[in-house]
Amino acid sequence: MNRDQQLQWEARWRRPAAIAAFVAGGMLVISAMLFFPEDRKGIERNPDLLLSIDEQSGGYLASAVLSALAGLLLAGVFLYLFRATLARGGGVPPWFVYLVVGAPVLYALSTIAGAFEAIDLGDEFASGKPIRGEAGADRARDLGGTSAPLVALATAGTVGVAFLFVMLPLRARRVGLLTPFMAILGVIAGALVVFQLTGISSVIQAFWLGALGVLFLGKWPGGRGPAWESGRAEPWPSAAQRRGVVPTPDEEEPAKLDPTPPEPEPVPERPASRKRRRKR
Repeated sequence: MNRDQQLQWEARWRRPAAIAAFVAGGMLVISAMLFFPEDRKGIERNPDLLLSIDEQSGGYLASAVLSALAGLLLAGVFLYLFRATLARGGGVPPWFVYLVVGAPVLYALSTIAGAFEAIDLGDEFASGKPIRGEAGADRARDLGGTSAPLVALATAGTVGVAFLFVMLPLRARRVGLLTPFMAILGVIAGALVVFQLTGISSVIQAFWLGALGVLFLGKWPGGRGPAWESGRAEPWPSAAQRRGVVPTPDEEEPAKLDPTPPEPEPVPERPASRKRRRKR
């Protein structure tokens, strides 16, 4: 695919990619609002979580479904950014496309499977006794928790999606497709995929996805970087360059090289000394 074909592909798919980013961000925020574990006195964390899942099984499952759908939409968002970065020589290997598509799929499957398994464990724990104190915590541990294959699937999907949040923004920034702020925020959003912070992770990830969708549509404040229009790697202009205070690299005229070497300057003649004048 040549440069013109790549730019045509980006123009054709930028709207679907932006819509996928907007919808995925909205789903993540709504998902975080559907399930809130309760804090019960006299019950430790794990038993408390199982009881909350049992009491709010509908909300918990709906939250997991929205998270899984958001993960699937991430595949389209990351694929668009990956192809744009690859076309501009961002240093991303072509085989990386399998991770771009596979990691969100694994994340979605493990999220749904994990939700059903957690609901079954919650129902089993809530239907028996004891529940409170150390005895309840021991009983929650004895239920076995998540199966080993599901843990492996969830780990692969979660780490893969987090890696995409980190890797692609940094590579896209290198070729001028993202601002430094967007690249750093993508790294933070990726870290929060692994280290979940209730009420914070989904908001930061949704904000980054929304800003990325605005960028895809060309509605970025001050305009997109020149790399989006030229199809080649060009640095994102700084604020001073956008205001015209500092010229951009394209505006700077390269120094003209003169093929002929410069002529040496004439050496001035030294006046005759007084001794020589006297001899004469």
